[in-house]
Order: sequence, then structure tokens, then C-alpha cells
Amino acid sequence: MTETRSEPYIWVTWLTKLLAGESQCEWSAWFRAHHTAYDKVPSDFDLASWTMDHNELVAARREQLLEDGYEVFIEDENAFKRIGSTGIIVSGKPDILAIRERIGVVEDCKTGRPRASDQLQVLVYLLLLPIRNPRCANLSLSGRVVYKTKAVDIPASALDGAFRQRFVDLVHRVGGETPLAKLPSWSECRWCDIASTVCLARVTEPPPSAEAETDLF
Repeated sequence: MTETRSEPYIWVTWLTKLLAGESQCEWSAWFRAHHTAYDKVPSDFDLASWTMDHNELVAARREQLLEDGYEVFIEDENAFKRIGSTGIIVSGKPDILAIRERIGVVEDCKTGRPRASDQLQVLVYLLLLPIRNPRCANLSLSGRVVYKTKAVDIPASALDGAFRQRFVDLVHRVGGETPLAKLPSWSECRWCDIASTVCLARVTEPPPSAEAETDLF
């Protein structure tokens, strides 16, 4: 049975997919921020395989960074919860924080194909992880997204005023009291875990094919 949270609670990835334009339905993020224990769609996602692949990638990066002389903190050691003056909570868990000689690198490991939201996720980590975090005090921080076959560096300069403002505006919308707009579509809803018993607008079937022959050209 759906329960209302005492305070809005937002997981970083709910925001970064919206910031990147990979998700359009702000209502989905708003609903998760304000509710828990809701009816969910059964998932066919192979969590066990993903977890093994992800853990292997994180372990390999940890070993490489240790060989390179870094002090390395992984996953739960990096978990954070930031409570804004509005009462809105934003939480996340960077895969890796590596430190060497006052240089810090925040890394997130991805086993799937590259997405724009991957880089934005690291940017949010660079923004929030250092807040009142003794490990990050006086560090020069940058970020990196690590894939199986390549890595993408995220310079600190990417964390500019425009990004900060977009992030803050979205946190206020998703964490605000007013429900946001639903934008249901097959491409959107098929990845959403909110069941149709909760979201009556949920699209449960793919649309008819848009393919048609023409003699116009």
C-alpha cells in the first residue's frame, strides 16, 4: 500500500535522466520522491548478472587505482544524504572516490552503453559529495565515468553556474508539493516501475507501427 514520505527523498539518478532528456515524465520522479511502498511492475531485469558485472568492473578499477598509488573508497563508503534548507533530501552513492596527494577523483562504473546521464550523474556527485565530507576537504576534485572499454573524464570546470541552477531548479520541482506533469508513452513507461494501479495513465502496450508506404517521394 502506497505510503507518503515524511520528507521528499530524491535519488540522484531520478534527476540525471531528466536533466539529460532521457526521461520526460517528471511526474514519475515526483511520485517516487513523495511516496514509497507503492505497487510496482514486475521486472524482468537480470539484477544478479548486472550486479556481478558491475562489481567486477568496480573491483578492477579499485585494483588499478591502488596500483597507481591512490587511497580508494568504494560504494557504501561514499554514500551521502544531503538535506536542503527546504527539507528536500537528495541521496547518492558514487562507486569510487580515489585520493592521492590532495587530488580526488570521483568515478562511476557503467556496464551498459554510454548515456549523457552518466556524465551528469558524476557531475551531481562532484557537487554534493564534498559537502561537509572530511575526506574531500581541501581536495582538487574531478570526475570520471568508467565503461568496460573506455573512460570519460569529467573536469571540475563542467560544474558551472548554469548546471548548478538547472540542478537546483529540478530538485525544487521534483521535491515540491505540486505534482508534476505526466508524459506517458511506451518508450517512457516500459522502464518505469510504477504500476498502472497507481498511475492510471501508464502505457502498457507498444504503439502501432508508424511505417507506411507512399508514392510522394
